[in-house]
Amino acid sequence: MSIDEIDLRILDMLQRNGKLSQARIAGAVGLTTPSVNERIKKMERHGMIRGFVALLDHEKMGLPLTAYVDVSLEHPRFEKGFVDDLEKLLAVQECHYLAGEFGYRLKVKAADPAALADFLQRRVMGIKGVTRIQAQISLSSKKDSTLLPLIPEKPEAKDVKEPKEPK
Repeated sequence: MSIDEIDLRILDMLQRNGKLSQARIAGAVGLTTPSVNERIKKMERHGMIRGFVALLDHEKMGLPLTAYVDVSLEHPRFEKGFVDDLEKLLAVQECHYLAGEFGYRLKVKAADPAALADFLQRRVMGIKGVTRIQAQISLSSKKDSTLLPLIPEKPEAKDVKEPKEPK
């Protein structure tokens, strides 16, 4: 499916606020509400929009600790079962396949270091084929975003160079 500039603007608005009304989006992009509705439905059917969710504050939900856990598997034949088991573990927010010493990196949320240690020992190390893990605990988050760069960013004032005066 090809998308145009209007689709990108609709997607950008939705990724910033999934609760925006279609009427408000329509007004911003210069279309009718039914046209916006059809474009959104089409993008959902094609998988460009995977769903709409509420983004929760992990600290206020009692899960202030973020850890990045590198995982090694004994053999590639264990990958499918490993990934299937991870899908059931809500504390694992992300799983990335890596090049390097470890095959996978997980992003894990936990209440505290003791809860993380218990989760890693009982749940992650308990997955068939996992041979080794290494965890790094995040001390603080400096940027946490779900936004994708769909619309070209406007340069900030300090980045804009003043035109030189002719001599």
